[in-house]
Amino acid sequence: MSLETLCRACGLCCDGSLFSRVPLAPTERVPETALAVVTNEKGGRHVPQRCAALSGTVCQVYAERPLACRRYECLLFGALRSGEVSLDEALAVVTQARALGQEGAPEAVRERYLSFHFGRRP
Repeated sequence: MSLETLCRACGLCCDGSLFSRVPLAPTERVPETALAVVTNEKGGRHVPQRCAALSGTVCQVYAERPLACRRYECLLFGALRSGEVSLDEALAVVTQARALGQEGAPEAVRERYLSFHFGRRP
């Protein structure tokens, strides 16, 4: 499936590029031996990003991932699902996003690119 192919090739939502943490619901159960769950002084829990369960661009606890991860859909994913872009076009966007990070592009340039294609708010 092309949607799964895109996610498996990307991983930007899990590597710290888009988010600094993933909130957990108060009663949510996740594999805490695989995820670095942090509890704050008020009892709130989250998984810091880069996610400890991310191997390359693939989630190692996909079947047991947090609810927030299950619900998340980036703009690029939505564009692919609706047919606005092809899989090849979507993969090219991911490649460019990764290149911007590796090339040390100015943070403002990288932020605008990620915001436009993935929905990250600067």
